[in-house]
Amino acid sequence: MSGFLLRWLVAFLLLAATYNPTDYNYVTWAQDNYATDKPLVIGIGVMLALALLIYLVAAVRTLGVLGIILLVIILGLLGYILVGNGTLSMEMSSFNVWGGAVLLSLILGGAMSWRSPSKIKAANAKKARSTSKTAGKTASA
Repeated sequence: MSGFLLRWLVAFLLLAATYNPTDYNYVTWAQDNYATDKPLVIGIGVMLALALLIYLVAAVRTLGVLGIILLVIILGLLGYILVGNGTLSMEMSSFNVWGGAVLLSLILGGAMSWRSPSKIKAANAKKARSTSKTAGKTASA
């Protein structure tokens, strides 16, 4: 499985585990079991929050705050166009929730896969240094 597909799948499973329109999600389970299993609900909630935070920090580092704001504007305009055309409705349907989960997971998975230009330059510089050292050793031998 390629790197992007694996990161996207993990992001999608994380978002779907947190909330989805079925009864099998953390939010519904936590509401039903908070009174009886309070430590477990809080512990799993903290673990889900940390996993989501890792993806969000990666997205902010990759895209930057301005990039995320522009992405939200573009996706908001796309949603406005789809609602205006009648493709999407404004009600909370399962199609809209799953579509939102797929869209958010694509953004988070893409942000985890995207290498920033500074990292690419650093990797290329390291490769060039190792190549020049190897060339220098063979030339002196």
